[in-house]
Amino acid sequence: MSNLPYELVDRICGFLSLDDLINTLTVSRSFQYASEYASGAYTEFELTQDNEDTFLSLYNIRRWSYLRHVRFRTYIPPYEKDKQQNEAEGDGDSTTHRCRESLQELREKDELFTKQINFVFRTMQAAENQVQPIENQVSAGKLQLTIYTPTREVYASCPHRKNMSWRLQLLNPDSLPKLTSIHALCLEDEKIVYPLEEDRSLLKIDLRILIDLAVKLPYLEFLGCKLNAGSGWTTDISSDTSRHYLYDWAGPHRDTRHNFAKALKTATLPQTLRQAQLDFLHPLFEAERIDQTEKVPNLVAPAPYDPFSFSLRSLSYQLRKLELKLVADATLFWPTSVSANGTSTPPWPNLESVCILFHVSSPSGRWYFGGPHGEGLETEGYEVPDSGASYPPLSDTSSDRSWDEDFSENGLDTSTITVRKFRVCPNNEVLVPFLTAFAKAASSPNSMPALREACLWAPLTWDWDADDMGSDSDDSDDFDATEHIALWPDRPLAWGIAYVAPHTFGLHAFPGEHYAQVRQLWWMTAQWRPDEHLRGLFQRIGDEDIELKEYWGHERYGQKLPLRGMFEQFEIFGRRCPESRWPVKGDKG
Repeated sequence: MSNLPYELVDRICGFLSLDDLINTLTVSRSFQYASEYASGAYTEFELTQDNEDTFLSLYNIRRWSYLRHVRFRTYIPPYEKDKQQNEAEGDGDSTTHRCRESLQELREKDELFTKQINFVFRTMQAAENQVQPIENQVSAGKLQLTIYTPTREVYASCPHRKNMSWRLQLLNPDSLPKLTSIHALCLEDEKIVYPLEEDRSLLKIDLRILIDLAVKLPYLEFLGCKLNAGSGWTTDISSDTSRHYLYDWAGPHRDTRHNFAKALKTATLPQTLRQAQLDFLHPLFEAERIDQTEKVPNLVAPAPYDPFSFSLRSLSYQLRKLELKLVADATLFWPTSVSANGTSTPPWPNLESVCILFHVSSPSGRWYFGGPHGEGLETEGYEVPDSGASYPPLSDTSSDRSWDEDFSENGLDTSTITVRKFRVCPNNEVLVPFLTAFAKAASSPNSMPALREACLWAPLTWDWDADDMGSDSDDSDDFDATEHIALWPDRPLAWGIAYVAPHTFGLHAFPGEHYAQVRQLWWMTAQWRPDEHLRGLFQRIGDEDIELKEYWGHERYGQKLPLRGMFEQFEIFGRRCPESRWPVKGDKG
């Protein structure tokens, strides 16, 4: 057995069950190595601050080559400080922090979070160093590193402590070592938290951390995230008290988007980066459980354009595959006259696949969609001043105590919902420039020469109660005639446009042909139609010498809004690309 070629041993072990592989571990050294590899037992490791030595000893020279995925869960200790706060007050501290975090608390959380990120990078560096002298080089870019954001147990009598708007900061990111073994990086909110219904709080991170870590990975190919990046929307829970406690302060929300842009402006991203799957609306249902009659903040001002959208466009230039879920404006695709600064047409020379899910609200506070009779089209975003009024207080206020008294007397009602989801019809003034920017980017000569598939869509929800809205319009009966909106208006809906190049797999459930000889363009836009200029831009996507087939609506839905599954199956890293190496399949996180 010991004389069998390694290739044959590997082949044999590849057909064995796990029980058989346990037995072949002791046959010979070559069978031991092949059995360990075939079992997959060493492909993933959950790193903690308590198992560093185990990790370094386990993944020595040989087993290091088996490793494919390292996971790390950041952690912030539970909050149990009601009694500690009372003790602090007894020591003469007249400023209370029963409701609000102090500047010291924020600093302590940032320091603890930073310490953990440093631990991950130092440990991975140590693992690379113990392999490098023998192998002469680390296997560059073979691992996925997934870091989960922290949730915090909150044992406090005040609900203010359960919904935090301040973002966790990574301190001194320049001090992190470079890691050559990481090929894919993912930052994820692992758990969905309902802060008023459980004793936990989701701690949002500053979005720039994604860039601060990426620049330390010179062989990075895939960048991913699933993050609750902040809302600014008003929850659909009716209770004013619940809305107060769930409010995401606009200042930190705007700042984290601007910080992301600032980080990208000076960052040198790895030249190897080719794929990005960035979900800033995680979980999506939370971004839809909103009162669409309420204003949202203007996240652009004081900048003349949205820095976040603009920076993501610059990130995408070197990519082959891009999937985004976000709140964005037209600068995501095309520079405005203000942001262009004399630059030429932006190039995406390698971009093959792009799928953009955009929220119905825009960064400026305007909405991409309104009601069937023009309701909400003129709604403007509210100003976010740089003053303290846009940020959570750093100590308790009399207003906090008033809300707490109401909570103590009446409790929290999180079950009564305001039925005000009516934005299902395009707002041309806001939406058309967004679509035009995408179409210009995709159709301009030499801008996206490799483009094979593209999808731009918005998830919509129809949940309307005319009495709840207080409508006295003569058209209220027509407005509530849901059959005019969709065949199944009470199910998740969508609105969007999709394109595939010749010889490209088509769209499940759409009319059209898979791997057709022609270009194909789908307008799943219900009864809305583009003007000739916008339609012409979309028609010029791809090689204009090749025939284009356009499809309007769908035989199943007619000229009404389709169900969301029509677009969900277009996701680049999902069913359309099962062979994709990243992100790692079978993630247990």
